[in-house]
Amino acid sequence: MKFKLILFVLGRKLVKKAKKDAEFKKKISEKNCTVQIKTADNSKGRYYTFNNGEVISTKGISANPTVSLVWKDAATGASILTTKDNAKRMEALKDGSLKLEGDGATALWFTDIAKHAK
Repeated sequence: MKFKLILFVLGRKLVKKAKKDAEFKKKISEKNCTVQIKTADNSKGRYYTFNNGEVISTKGISANPTVSLVWKDAATGASILTTKDNAKRMEALKDGSLKLEGDGATALWFTDIAKHAK
């Protein structure tokens, strides 16, 4: 439940920031893409579609995302997504708790966007 809630709140923040902050909207206008965050077993996930400066956040799993951030399980994803320690996120990539599927440049772009939304 906590993993789903974190993803939902992130979506709400992205949508709200895009509507209220012209500079943020300009930044997200740079890419038209779909970013997905999910568990490895596909049981939990959410995807964020960026299109011409608009953000749509949808629960579930997208069939053709630009990039997927795939967490080993919901508990691992929730604990690392809520930490402020960037080293833990990097370690998750190294130890396989987090895998990237798709365009790595879009994953980096999304990470930057998510930081600005908070």
